[in-house]
Amino acid sequence: MFRRKITAVAVAVATGFGLTVTAGTASAGTVTQTCLVNGSDIGRTVNVTITAPATVTRGVPVPVFLKVQDVKPRTGSPLAARAIRAIASVKLGGAASGEVKFDPLINPTEIPVGGHWYIEGTEQVAFTTPGTVTLGLRMFAQPIYYGCHMPEDQELPVAGTVTVN
Repeated sequence: MFRRKITAVAVAVATGFGLTVTAGTASAGTVTQTCLVNGSDIGRTVNVTITAPATVTRGVPVPVFLKVQDVKPRTGSPLAARAIRAIASVKLGGAASGEVKFDPLINPTEIPVGGHWYIEGTEQVAFTTPGTVTLGLRMFAQPIYYGCHMPEDQELPVAGTVTVN
């Protein structure tokens, strides 16, 4: 009963934002990765979740959801909802190449002390190369203030895959 209510609420929220929801079509993955802060050798470990349709039609835009969440609990003071505005880049691999820019990413709810810092957002992506496409976080940043990048020579953890027909 409880699971059915959660599913109904999720479908209502998704359709309210203009997303098409079909059972069993979305693929999501969460990976943990460490990126380098502001070009230094200081690492920040985050969980990266990418949710995309499992199968898409070539050239037809589809919603791709990205969430980046710190693994360490937050200290200091709470952050109000929408206090963070960031950008990110997701690298395409496998059958495709290139990157998809996510702008903006925000924290839609308050992040309390002891909670985990996070940003999330959705972009419409038109995959153009047939085959299996992998998705991995390349970087995220609050422009001017903060950036966290994966080293150029490092293979990115795959957080999602899409089959393009």
